[in-house]
Amino acid sequence: MGIHGPEFDRIARTIPGDHARTSSAEDMVAEALARCGADTPKVLDLGCGDGRGLDVIRALAPGADYTGCDIEVSPEVASRTREDGRFVSYNGTDLPFADDSFDIVYSRQVFEHVRHPDRVVAEIARVLKPGGIFAGSLSNLEPYHSFSIFNYTPYGLFRIVEDNGLVLDAMRPGIEGMALIARQLSMRTIGRLPLAYPLFAIAAKLKGWDARTQNYAKLRFSGHICFLARKG
Repeated sequence: MGIHGPEFDRIARTIPGDHARTSSAEDMVAEALARCGADTPKVLDLGCGDGRGLDVIRALAPGADYTGCDIEVSPEVASRTREDGRFVSYNGTDLPFADDSFDIVYSRQVFEHVRHPDRVVAEIARVLKPGGIFAGSLSNLEPYHSFSIFNYTPYGLFRIVEDNGLVLDAMRPGIEGMALIARQLSMRTIGRLPLAYPLFAIAAKLKGWDARTQNYAKLRFSGHICFLARKG
């Protein structure tokens, strides 16, 4: 299977070559916090929903200054009962924060639900401090769910990030799309069993693919794309 081409050349610098393991939004924000190095990093959980991101951030950085932000009405927001964090609402486009407010913006599986992604990424760039990091994940080959609007290709993620004031440093494959599709077809009666990724592991051995090539192959069939971007 020939997988390199003009698109790969365009985004190759964003595809890591250190390993080809499956990643998650939590992995990305952990790396962001490690890069940040601040004792009390200011973290915005964009699209915080029920607030579970607060537990993720507290586990990784107990001293973090956490703010959760989401639209006023959604099924996930309606399910939020916790009162142990700072949660604010926004109109879906304009973040109610001053310029250069946050060290990290964390967004886990949110942008497939965002109506105006270019505008929101531009807002993320505005509220990040210089050198601040945008980290998380979004849908690629994930079936429709919870009023989702878009799915993103690797190149699509590259474009909305780099066209709106940020530099995309890394894209890693999250859970594979075939597993998510099979789970939906079974009405969630089976788990997220990998179907396509094991084939890439075999191909890597037979064809001698390096980690970057494996990551690119997996990204094309991933259900989620995990990412790190920064404000240059």
